[in-house]
Amino acid sequence: MGLEGLRVLVVEDAADIRDVFAVLLRAEGANVIATGTGREAAEFIAERHFDVVLSDLGLPDVPGDVLIRQIIASSKGRTRVIVVTGYGEPFVSRARQAGADVVFTKPVEWTRILDYLRRPGLAASA
Repeated sequence: MGLEGLRVLVVEDAADIRDVFAVLLRAEGANVIATGTGREAAEFIAERHFDVVLSDLGLPDVPGDVLIRQIIASSKGRTRVIVVTGYGEPFVSRARQAGADVVFTKPVEWTRILDYLRRPGLAASA
């Protein structure tokens, strides 16, 4: 089962990681937009609907937990937030408290993210 039709926003400031996530998601059939900043991510969220945001916590311009709250508020809770981070505590707890659905700590196996994305009902109706 692929990710056909799943609308995903990738937010990652490390260009190589961002590009790999985008390529892997597109290979699974997802519609992907990728950005390296929290500000641009917030603009994308305000303009269109995403089923999932796959975000790093350590962004250069916006704290990860602040971005998570913006995503949830802008999407009225319809957008799922997946966090992939190199940070441990207290950042992981802050991400969860802000509303992240799941937090993966780097290094994370791609199959773990893919398994989560393939869960039934993840794609929301626009």
